[in-house]
Amino acid sequence: MRITFATTLILASITIASPVASTGYCRPGRKTYIANYDDLPFTEPGPNPIGSYEGLTYNIFQVDQYDFFIPPTSGDKWAMAFGGSGNFSDASQVDSSPSARQPHSSFALQSFSFACVSGVPQPECAITVYGYRTAGGSLKRIITYPRLDSGHPVEDYIMNATTFSREWTNLRSVGFSIARADNGGDMFGGLALDDVKYTISSGC
Repeated sequence: MRITFATTLILASITIASPVASTGYCRPGRKTYIANYDDLPFTEPGPNPIGSYEGLTYNIFQVDQYDFFIPPTSGDKWAMAFGGSGNFSDASQVDSSPSARQPHSSFALQSFSFACVSGVPQPECAITVYGYRTAGGSLKRIITYPRLDSGHPVEDYIMNATTFSREWTNLRSVGFSIARADNGGDMFGGLALDDVKYTISSGC
């Protein structure tokens, strides 16, 4: 009987010492998203701000719907920054109260589809992508969207896609701007994104 009682005490002490989920307990995690915006509401004439979606908070970007010009790569909606400048940030750093923010949360940008939308004809478009890291420092990359000439069937006008290297990690925010690729002038249009793939990591 004494052996049984001692064993019970040992098991009880192990149970108490084991970590359990409670207030203040942190469990690191990683989750990959592909944002396609098709489940977001869209109304005419708008505006249709995205706000917080799939772990990111969008500034300037709005939900826009296919208008029979350049189709989204999936579904019938995409994220559009009218004027070409916009950004998205880790929602846990933006939307939470200071006491609830996760100081070790960040995201890695992996890929997206893109298009400059200024009508036809439109010049080649230079898209500057800025990455801002949680620990300070930034990244910069320029990608181009080809010139669109008139006289083509509408099926020829499609989004392009790009991927990002592993250095695009530990990000708190990603920003965009567009300009003419030939002379840096205004594009007088918008930047469309679709199927944005990223992984959000939360640490302790």
